[in-house]
Amino acid sequence: MKFFLYIPLILFASLSYSNEIEVIDLHENKSLDQMVLDQNNTDKVVETLNTDNISSDITNISDEGEISSNKDENVDVTDIEINKNFFNQFEPEQVSLILENAKKIKSKSLKNEINNTLFNLNLDYNIENDREIFFLVVNYFYNIGDISKSYSLIKSIDLDNDKNKNFYNILEINYLLSTSQLENACNFIKQIDSEIKFQNNFDDKMEIFCLILQDQKSEAKLLNSILLETEKKVDQNFQQLCSILLNEQNIEMSEQELYFEKYNTDLIFLYSAMARIAEVPLNEEFLKIDPLNLAIPIILNKSTPIELRMKAAHKSFLNGLISIESLAALYQSVDFSSNELNKPKETITKLSNSIELLMAYHFQFINIQIFPSERIDAVINFWNFARQNNLENIAYSISKTIIDSIEIKPEYLEYSPQIAMSYINNDNINKAIEWISFYENANGLDDRSTLINMLIDFNSSNEVSTILDTININYENLIKFSNKNNDELFFVLFSILNENSDQKVQEDFTNIFDNRLTASLFITENIQNAIKNNDQNKLLIYSIVSINNLKWNEIHPSHLKLLLNGFLDYKNGDLIKDIILEIFEDYQLI
Repeated sequence: MKFFLYIPLILFASLSYSNEIEVIDLHENKSLDQMVLDQNNTDKVVETLNTDNISSDITNISDEGEISSNKDENVDVTDIEINKNFFNQFEPEQVSLILENAKKIKSKSLKNEINNTLFNLNLDYNIENDREIFFLVVNYFYNIGDISKSYSLIKSIDLDNDKNKNFYNILEINYLLSTSQLENACNFIKQIDSEIKFQNNFDDKMEIFCLILQDQKSEAKLLNSILLETEKKVDQNFQQLCSILLNEQNIEMSEQELYFEKYNTDLIFLYSAMARIAEVPLNEEFLKIDPLNLAIPIILNKSTPIELRMKAAHKSFLNGLISIESLAALYQSVDFSSNELNKPKETITKLSNSIELLMAYHFQFINIQIFPSERIDAVINFWNFARQNNLENIAYSISKTIIDSIEIKPEYLEYSPQIAMSYINNDNINKAIEWISFYENANGLDDRSTLINMLIDFNSSNEVSTILDTININYENLIKFSNKNNDELFFVLFSILNENSDQKVQEDFTNIFDNRLTASLFITENIQNAIKNNDQNKLLIYSIVSINNLKWNEIHPSHLKLLLNGFLDYKNGDLIKDIILEIFEDYQLI
């Protein structure tokens, strides 16, 4: 077995099929490793600026999600001007509570907004309070599965003499290990102050691994023998991997499996890097440890079953950690026989228990279709399967270039609404309009085209007036889904979007109480003050805290009304469209 500091996983550089139809460009001459690194290197560098340290109060949340204040609910919280230093008014303990709530947020738009805010905080690293907040933010991104952002943050400042330097060192090494930048990892650990002590002999194990990579096996064996003598409890995973790498034992493939019942979090990334070089497969238990941070090591480990690699890739793509090109490359790497590709019914039945393999199969099956009519049929089948398994966002994204090659023709009329929907998901509103107009010219308005037109209108503008017009125009179709909760939702929307609305809540004396949770007085007053004073940072933070682990349809209507009223003016209404679309999805209106 040969060992290299970089072992590129070469996948199909580009795909094409006859009729001059080009599929997704898979970055010619780039390995999957490089695609992943390119994606991780897109994060911004954080600048640090001086800021004032203003104290404030913050809340905690009970197990049921009810929000309550640590102090008197009538506490007067100092309002501040809109700036990027909002977090500096809190003590680290309060920031920690805010971040715990942010981890649970279910709204994608608010999650992205708070993450962007945190990633671009202006902190003065000379101030102890700011250093503590910086540590909490770095740890937050690691805990939500975005180790690349944590790495970007720690590379943006000077960490010398920091009390958390050891944590940052481990994180940097783990990031380099997880993305197979092994030479950089080995060079970095050599630079670490020898006085810093690592747990579980991490530094010694890294040195042994690096010696093996450099083909200094005698030195590696000597250092490992010393490790075995001094380590209180033998690390079986490390020793098994070392034995394989040093050619000391010939283990059958069925036995080459790591065990993580009592895994060590300090060493898990080292295990993954060693397993990749040793060609030892990773298993489902490994992914469960940290489904996002450990997804990349699983994707890059060619010995790991392809089904598990794709499961990890789906998680990574949906969380914005890898590109669609990387996922397409992985789909194309699945080895389907010509017989399997030529007999789709039999193959789909055979693979019925594997969503991941079927996603790859559908994608490859599309690419071998010669005639456009057969290709569009295959795409529609792919989308339908993906939708049944909540993977339609992947299917729409990965088939974008394929759909771009399809001309508007009468024989594709039936598929026009689905094609329009795919263009909406890929932010190409003009093409969506072309396809749905083609459909309407032949069939007139129906439920399918009405829904598409409503989504087109929503995605065409962030203007509040446009959103209101869209709801008004489609109101009759939306109330087809009428029930008590939906009626309340429309009342809330019309009352905040249209001050002249005369819509009223229906009289109902049978349901006096509402079991949906609302925020405490302290949180509510702070949101109200934020709206009144146009304090957008305060609005964002207290809103995040107030909804915690709730979906939009689980929030009390009065609190939902308050939040929507606030986000009408947040960044000139940039988020309101996305929030309303999320609300409609949670209420199952679209």
